[in-house]
Amino acid sequence: MAVALDDGWQVRGCLGDEWRWHLDKPWDAPGWLPARVPGSVLDDLERAGEVPPLYRGRNSRLAEWVPERAWVYRRRVEGPGRVRFEGVDHAATVFVDGEELARHEGAFTPFEVELPPGEATLAVVVHAAPESEPQVGFTARVRVHKSRMGYGWDFCPRLVHQGIWRPVVLDPEPERVVNARLVDGVGVVEVDGEEALRVEEPELWWPNGMGAQRLYPVEAGGRELLVGFRTVELDGYALVVNGVRTPIKGWNWVPVDALYGVPRRGKVEHLLGLAAASGANLVRVWGGGLIETAEFHEACDRLGLLVWQEFSQSSSGIDSTPSDDPAFVELMAAEARAIVPRLARHPSLAVWCGGNELAGDDSTPVLAALRTVVRELDPGRAWLPTSPLGEDDQHGPWEHQGLDAHHAHWDGRTSLLHSEFGVEGMTNRRALEAVVPEEARWPADRSNPVYEHLGAWWNNAPLVQACFGGRLADVDALRRASQWLQYEGLRYAVEATLRRGAGAIPWQLNESYPNAWCTASVDHRGDPKPAYWGVARAFRGAPAARFATPAWGGRGEVRAETDGPARLLDLHGRVVAESDGGELVVPLQQIAGDVFLLDVDGSRYVMTTAATLEPLLDLPGAHLSVERSPSNSLLLGNVGSVCALGLVLEDARPYDAPGWVTFSDNVLDLLPGETREIRVDGPAGPLRVEGWNAAASL
Repeated sequence: MAVALDDGWQVRGCLGDEWRWHLDKPWDAPGWLPARVPGSVLDDLERAGEVPPLYRGRNSRLAEWVPERAWVYRRRVEGPGRVRFEGVDHAATVFVDGEELARHEGAFTPFEVELPPGEATLAVVVHAAPESEPQVGFTARVRVHKSRMGYGWDFCPRLVHQGIWRPVVLDPEPERVVNARLVDGVGVVEVDGEEALRVEEPELWWPNGMGAQRLYPVEAGGRELLVGFRTVELDGYALVVNGVRTPIKGWNWVPVDALYGVPRRGKVEHLLGLAAASGANLVRVWGGGLIETAEFHEACDRLGLLVWQEFSQSSSGIDSTPSDDPAFVELMAAEARAIVPRLARHPSLAVWCGGNELAGDDSTPVLAALRTVVRELDPGRAWLPTSPLGEDDQHGPWEHQGLDAHHAHWDGRTSLLHSEFGVEGMTNRRALEAVVPEEARWPADRSNPVYEHLGAWWNNAPLVQACFGGRLADVDALRRASQWLQYEGLRYAVEATLRRGAGAIPWQLNESYPNAWCTASVDHRGDPKPAYWGVARAFRGAPAARFATPAWGGRGEVRAETDGPARLLDLHGRVVAESDGGELVVPLQQIAGDVFLLDVDGSRYVMTTAATLEPLLDLPGAHLSVERSPSNSLLLGNVGSVCALGLVLEDARPYDAPGWVTFSDNVLDLLPGETREIRVDGPAGPLRVEGWNAAASL
């Protein structure tokens, strides 16, 4: 019977080959620390107090020495038996009582060793991390198949991962290769090439929003696995699922944490649940991260999220051409041969891709080799050599273009798919307070070394200040304003992309490290930022509008093209103008006051008659009524005479409180006399409501 070897481990670090002196040291020898398996070396060291809290201030810089060392893991075992390592990051040598049993290299490929009879000490030397390239470098120098994000990226400081990051199992059941497919309308499942299940007229598996996710159990090697039957094709970068064409509405996914070896299954399922709740039908697993785990793919199977899985290769800031070294090409092909069969059973898996933003195509040696393996071992799956690939699939920009240029930019795009683009913004209140020491929170621009460390690429404080008249005088005001620009900017970018019939995959859903500024729509803790709700409105099909700017000063008239019936409303909710759809044109002088709303069949945009959004800082106060029912729903009402704008609901529990509070809707604009009921799920606790001109705690 399989036994998980997930407790009783110790770890110690060594320079050079010093580890050889510690393989047979007594169990109570000094210098050993408690370790978790699966886990990460850096996590073990932080828990032992050997490095400071890595997710606060600039502390991560104090741990950059760690990957230069080898780390010896050890525990006692009882043989005989077979030990299966599902994943060691990155190179390892395995010993029993000081005798070498195996050497292995590759974080994504499992390996096994045979234990001799009797009690023994199992030691795993995780060698110093291999050389690789940070974000700005040369892709051709990369000769390993390992997540590059931890070597230093725009959303992750240098935290090079090491450790036994996947389970270790004694006497595991033999691993089986499972494939499920439709053959002339019949569902057929093969295990190791032999038919194991046949389903006449099976219920089909559908992506989120198109139907149910029917899964069938199949026995394979002593385990019950779930499979589904569907067909998926790419047709001009649109999805054709079970013969039905649908646009891609996706999210870019990065590793759930920089220390990705620490199990976080609940967080993975929570984040993927947010993706599904937004109306998405796909997640793109970015090539600078991981070949994602079985748990990730199983969650996507249940949620109806198609997976675009990239091999762990990515662009570099100077040159993005992969190495053509024959040894590297052979390594990547061998890795693919181990990876592809393990994931092929998942109905959610839709696309294999050679990597992110590579300078190459199917004639590039390593991409040609990967394509050959995919075609051989998973012939029914779509393949792309890289993304983007030509004019039909584009990446960028990832920045707000400014009040006068942002909408024009997005209305002028022409690609069939936009598989990576974003808008930057500050993190949420609780996350900011947890990550940035109080004395370092202001100024919140790049002149502050802490903010320079925590997301400098995405710190657009000068633009935010310019958009609000230079009047943002504290961190809360800057946070609210930057998140508003991210919310409206990303919402419009997605709406414009979908409006022209193209697929949209915003960058990015989650973040691997808790930055102060980032393009993520969900903070590192797992709480959505306002931007998430902007994308959700677009993905869920809320009526939308096309217009030049939210700040109309100097233009003479407001002009918008709308999907449905539209109204311009003043700050008191009074109708200034309306139309049945199409074009709505209103002279600016006809609008009383500095702030007004464009309402498209209930979907609202906040606008000003000024050249900036500064009037949002001077709104008269609105008055809210807030009721919380025993079933934990909220009834929000505007009992005042002016609109309550930009209301954001927040979980007000401590940052480290367990679990996640989710809302059925968020970022609300309430007209005078209007009420909204919001479903609240998750742990009960204090909540906060805050907008441009109203706030409440409950």
